[in-house]
Amino acid sequence: MKKAATLTDADNYAADILSGKIPACELVRLAADRYIRERADPPPGYRFDEKRAKVVIKFIQLLRHTKGSEAGKPFFIEPWQAFALANIFGFIDEHGNRRYSKALITVPRKNGKSTFAAGISLDLLMVDGESAADIYTAATKLDQARIVFDEAFRMAQDLSRDLADVSRELRFANSQNLKYIRYGRSELRPLVAQDKTLDGLNPHGVVLDEYHAHRNDDLFNVLLTGMGARKQPLMLAVTTAGFNRNSPALKYQRYCEKVLRGTIDDPNTFALIYTLDEGDDWMDESNWIKANPNWGVSVQPKKLRQDFREAKEMAHKEVEFKTKYLNIWTDTAVTWIPDRVWMHGGQPFTMADLAGMQCYAGLDLASTGDFTAFVRAFTDGDRMFILPTFFLPEDAISKRTDGTGDAIRQWVRDGYIIATPGAATDYRYLVDYIKDAHAQHPIKQIAYDRWNATQPVAMLKESGLNMEPFGQGYAMMSAPTKEVERLANSAAIMHAGNPVLRWQMGNVMLTKDPAGNIKVDKAKSGDKVDGVVAMVMAMGCVLNAGLTDKPAEFFVF
Repeated sequence: MKKAATLTDADNYAADILSGKIPACELVRLAADRYIRERADPPPGYRFDEKRAKVVIKFIQLLRHTKGSEAGKPFFIEPWQAFALANIFGFIDEHGNRRYSKALITVPRKNGKSTFAAGISLDLLMVDGESAADIYTAATKLDQARIVFDEAFRMAQDLSRDLADVSRELRFANSQNLKYIRYGRSELRPLVAQDKTLDGLNPHGVVLDEYHAHRNDDLFNVLLTGMGARKQPLMLAVTTAGFNRNSPALKYQRYCEKVLRGTIDDPNTFALIYTLDEGDDWMDESNWIKANPNWGVSVQPKKLRQDFREAKEMAHKEVEFKTKYLNIWTDTAVTWIPDRVWMHGGQPFTMADLAGMQCYAGLDLASTGDFTAFVRAFTDGDRMFILPTFFLPEDAISKRTDGTGDAIRQWVRDGYIIATPGAATDYRYLVDYIKDAHAQHPIKQIAYDRWNATQPVAMLKESGLNMEPFGQGYAMMSAPTKEVERLANSAAIMHAGNPVLRWQMGNVMLTKDPAGNIKVDKAKSGDKVDGVVAMVMAMGCVLNAGLTDKPAEFFVF
C-alpha cells in the first residue's frame, strides 16, 4: 500500500535530482541545488523550520481525491510535491513568517497541478495562522478560476465529514452568484480579472491558475499589490507552457530562471519549472520524464506514446505535444545563446588589456524614457571584448515595479547603468560619455539605428566621430547576429560578466525568415534587449572592416 510522503521524501527527492537518479532538466536541478544549499546554510535572516514543512505535507494528505478512478482515495502527494511544499512553507524569517512571497510551479498537463494547488489553497485557508485570511483562486475566466476552487470545495466537504472539529468551523456556498469556503473568519473564493472589487482586495494567498492564458499582468499586479498589508502572503502561479512567447507568464518564467541561475538575487521567489533542456530531442522518449514529475503515476507513458504518434504526422499536433506534454513554450520564434554558454566569456578585463586593439561601437537609442545602450567592441583578431554602457532616466527607474526593479537600482549603484535626470534620457550625458570614451580609446566607427537618432547623431558628428546608419532588417542584422553566436559558442566574446548585458541576453528571442536569416525580435523578447542590439551593430562594423576570420562579403553599409 502506498505510504504518505514526508519531509524526508522532499530531501531525498532533491538529492536524487542532483545525483542523476531522477532525470531532470537544468532548472529543476538548480531548484534542488538551491534547496540543499540553503537547507544547510540559509540566507541571512532566514531559517528552515522542519515542523512547518511537516505540518503542510501532513495536512494536504488528510485530503482525498474527488474525481475519476481515484475519487475517495487519500491524496498521497508525490516526492516532487513534497519538495515544493518544503521549499514554500519550510523557510521562514526571524519573525516566523514565510520567506517566499511568490512561487511559480510549471508542469505539463496530467501532472496533478490543479489538485495540488487546491490542497495548497486549503492549507492557506485553514492552517496558515493568518487572521481573517482572504484566499483566491484567480484566473482570466470564471470557468478556469473554478477548476481549483471546485476541487478545493469538494476536498473541504469531505474533510468536514471526516473531522468533527473542522466541520464546526467550515461553511460552504457554491451557487451561481455566491461561491466560497469559510473557515472561521477566513474565506476562499474564485476570482476573475473582470471582478469590480479587485482594487479593494487584501489577499493573504492567491493561486493564479493557468497563468499562460493571461494576456497581460493586470490581475497578477493588482493582487500582488493588494498583499502589502499581510505579514506572510503567498502569490502562487501554476501553469503549463503556452503558445504566446510574449505572454506575461513566460516573462515571469524567464525572470524566475534568472533567479535560479543567480543572475538576479531574489530570496523571496521560489520556482519549480519542469521542461526539457535546450538541445534535448523532443522525439526521444527518454527525455519526456524530465518534464513530467508524475511520470508513471498520473502521466501514463502509453498515452503519451499514442499522442506522440499523432504529433509526428500533423504539425499542429506537434506544437500541442511539445507545449502541453513537454512544457515547451512554442511559436515561430527561435531562442538564442544559453546563459551557461554566454558566461564562458565572463572573465574580468581592464582598459589596459585593450591597448592597441581597434574599437567599433553600436548605439541603440531609447524611444522616450527607456534604456539607451552604447556598446564598444574591441578585437585582437581572435576574441571580441565587449564594453557596454547603459543609460536610463531616473523616472523610468523609479517606475520599475516588476521583478527586475530592485536589480536595476542595484546596477545603477554599481555603475553599470548611468541614471539621467527626468523622464527621458538627456542626450547631453550620452554625448559627453561617448566623447570621453573616444578620447580614452579612439572609436573607428559607431553604428546607429536611424530611428530617433537625429539630435544625438548630429551632436556626435560635430565632435568628429564617424557615425554610420545601420538598418534593423534581416539584410543588415543577420550576419553580425550569427557572428556573435559563433564567437559566443567558441568562448571568444569577453564581456566581464556585465550583469545588465547578461540579463538582456537572457531576454532575447530571435526571428527567422524563410531564407534562414535571423535577427533579434524586440517585440517578442522577454524584456529589454537594447544592449544586445547595440552589440550586434558593433559586430556589424567589425565584420565590415574584415577584422574576423569570417568572409568580409557578408554585407556593406
